[in-house]
Amino acid sequence: MSALIKVLLLGHPDPGVGDAMVIVGRPPHEADDLDTLARVDDHDIARVIAEFRPHVIFTFGAADEFTELGRMSIDTRRRWVHYDSPPPPAELAETALTVFVDVATRDRFPELPLVSVFTPTYRTGERLRRPLQSLLAQTYTNWEWVVYDDSPDGETFEQLSAAASLDPRIRVFRGDGNSGIIGEVKRRLCGLARGKILVELDHDDELTDHCLSDLVEAFQTFPDAGFVYTDCAELFEDGEAASYGDSYAFGFGTYRLETYRGLNLYVTNYPSVNAKTIRHIVGVPNHVRAWRRDAYERIGGHGSEVHVCDDYELLVRTFLTTRMVHVQRLGYLQYLQRDGGNTQRLRNKEIQRLVRLFAWRYEQQIHDRFEELGVDDFIWRDGVLDWTIPNPADAPAANYVLP
Repeated sequence: MSALIKVLLLGHPDPGVGDAMVIVGRPPHEADDLDTLARVDDHDIARVIAEFRPHVIFTFGAADEFTELGRMSIDTRRRWVHYDSPPPPAELAETALTVFVDVATRDRFPELPLVSVFTPTYRTGERLRRPLQSLLAQTYTNWEWVVYDDSPDGETFEQLSAAASLDPRIRVFRGDGNSGIIGEVKRRLCGLARGKILVELDHDDELTDHCLSDLVEAFQTFPDAGFVYTDCAELFEDGEAASYGDSYAFGFGTYRLETYRGLNLYVTNYPSVNAKTIRHIVGVPNHVRAWRRDAYERIGGHGSEVHVCDDYELLVRTFLTTRMVHVQRLGYLQYLQRDGGNTQRLRNKEIQRLVRLFAWRYEQQIHDRFEELGVDDFIWRDGVLDWTIPNPADAPAANYVLP
């Protein structure tokens, strides 16, 4: 991998201009050249950018000839400078430095921030098409997909690499071997992400077309919130809708019927964050889940020692540290297996045990957080939780709402 600033030149009449792009008058201890790549036009530009990963893009000639480049993501277009006629090579070199610095130091939470969707994979196979196609269909295009393959073999990584070669927004990574610790894998993923919003997407699920747009809207509407979640629908591989009945989440959860892409779905009306729901995995926000990067880093990220139940433990720490927003719109389709077998049943039992232990560990801090927010911890009685207390008709909520 080159250590120099990378410049892509499209349409320059001199294919060797890159060699002449040298910084004039630079100090002797600094690099004076650039890593350049010249192309006649923007044909197959997505593949070219995915392979070369330019920091700066220059085009020359008629601007309307670069239609493929114009359809690329906002993050790509930010580094694009067009010239009707070519300036001297030395001027191009100086401009490349300026553009590089501008892009590298731009507003850290701009109007259209980069959204990093992170996905751990493990022997995913053809199911990868679901998350990939859902990202390509997003109405909000300034995203990157950061994928970490934890498979013991190379098949899934090869499929991911093929997708990344066609779209520069896809970045794939692989460790030395299977770690088996999901919290550590997600922690690595978020460390590799470059965006200011981090969105979790499982390797066999999908986002609705407007999901990322809704998340950005929520973060911009509530600037003090560090976490956003949407409503979700669960379904089986054959498209049959799944539900847990209207008594889920301690009686606070309900469903509504919606049709999405021809699928008839039971969409969760997620309950608000309250004294009961935050204290068990059945009541905390499910997918989609998104963090503002600074909030994620402030809470310490995913637990690197947590082999299961990583989501619940992280969500409790999120609640203790920042405000949450519930976007009351369908944002995520979660696919289920009808029978996960003995391994899945054992895993579920371990999750239940860890939920109880984590809730016990954070019990006092959860109560203190409710008091800090001025929200009634209605099952707290002198340091003891009384789960027999009936649900209030209008349970106090600790989250914002975006309809």
